[in-house]
Order: sequence, then structure tokens, then C-alpha cells
Amino acid sequence: MSKSEAYDRFLAAAAAAGIAVDPVRYPEGTRTAADAAIAVGCEVSQIVKSLVVVGPDGPALALTAGHNRIDLDLLGALLGGSTVMSDAQTAREATGFSIGGTPPFGHPSPLPTYLDPALLDHDIVYGAAGTPDSCFPIAPEALKTVTNAETAPFVEAG
Repeated sequence: MSKSEAYDRFLAAAAAAGIAVDPVRYPEGTRTAADAAIAVGCEVSQIVKSLVVVGPDGPALALTAGHNRIDLDLLGALLGGSTVMSDAQTAREATGFSIGGTPPFGHPSPLPTYLDPALLDHDIVYGAAGTPDSCFPIAPEALKTVTNAETAPFVEAG
């Protein structure tokens, strides 16, 4: 799927979910949380990393603040057993999007989703809009609602 198709599919998913999004595209790309924060002009902690993991029951999604890292043991406890980071192919199959541009919603089937509590410290956070060169602003509570996420501590102590 091309970047344009992924972007359009994300926009359609947002509209279907009743979420008004106003994505911005960055020609230089926003492949890392730090890149995205610079492009957007926000704190790294406002960037939503949509990370696919694989637990005992299959893929799940961890929505993590840009400055945090997943603790796979903590996340595994939530998922009921051993949990690993997904490889690129599994992530694409589970979400329909490439790593680096995976949005927090708009996947072919809903995934069990967990939200890093640090994202709730902000009025606005920024998630990928289907491509590595696009992101969109959203209120954390709206993000939690549209993704049906459970807020839980699953990041490394820092």
C-alpha cells in the first residue's frame, strides 16, 4: 500500500469513528518520537507511539508517550503471559499500517489496547496518521475513548 493510500485509509477510519482529525504532513518524515516532536513543535512526551506487541493471545497495541519505553514484563502481566515486540510483518498484518506510521486506531480489527498514563498529562497529544510523515492532534481522553484503551502502567521506570 502506498503512503497516500495509508493516509486516506486513516482519514476514512477517523471519519467512520466520528473523530475530526486535522493531520499535518511533514516531507522530512517523523520516524521517531523526537523527529515528530520537532516537526510538530511539542514536547516528546506528547507524541503517541503506537507499538504492536505480541502476547499469549496475539497482537496488542501499546500507546506509549514518546519519552517512555515499554516494559515488556509489565505489559506481559496485563496480557496474561510472555510478551514480545512485534516484527514488522506481524505489525502490518495486525494494523494494516507500516511501522513508523501506525495510527492508534483504524485497524482492520480492534486490538487490545493499553494507554500510557503519561499521555493523560497533556491537553493534546499527537499520533501517526497512517504514514511516517504525518501526524494528527487529539485530546488524550478522546484517544482513550476511540481506541477503547485501558490506562495502565507498562513503561520502564525512569
